[in-house]
Amino acid sequence: MRIFESLVKKFAYLLAGLAALSLILMMLQTVMDVILNNVINKPIEGNLEVISIYHMVIIVFLPLALVELRHEHINSDLLVINFSKFWRRFTYIFGAVVTLVFIGILFWQSLIDALQSFEINEVVMGSIYVPVWPARFALPLGFSAFMLVVLLHIIHAFTKPDFDPTPSSPDSDKDTSVSI
Repeated sequence: MRIFESLVKKFAYLLAGLAALSLILMMLQTVMDVILNNVINKPIEGNLEVISIYHMVIIVFLPLALVELRHEHINSDLLVINFSKFWRRFTYIFGAVVTLVFIGILFWQSLIDALQSFEINEVVMGSIYVPVWPARFALPLGFSAFMLVVLLHIIHAFTKPDFDPTPSSPDSDKDTSVSI
């Protein structure tokens, strides 16, 4: 179990690191495009397409697992906060199973779409032709990591008596880091 937990956490951090790298590259690419456009009147060909097809997709979908790992997705506990500990845990597990099924469906369909895109060598026409299919694999990759984290949380909810799915408050002294 410890090995599975460690691998899932490393995978989540790896994907979040790739998203951070993509964000940095997107910023550098945008700055270079502005400089080249204003200095020599020659912008980067296909800049908008590469940013919207690659960088934005990576930045949105790859960090999903880390956000879930830290229990930082948006949720509402208006009613659940008044439940007993047993019913809060039951409600969390039920919601996590529904989430797992939903994300599994998204994973499966996005994988089918990515494979079809690869098969036809999908491109988008802009100022240049930009291959789309590599970016399509970011979705099933992000969803697979998200599913693994949700599965890990379900296991923790069943096996750890002190499992608490609430994120720590930003002003609390509780350590918000997730150890690997």
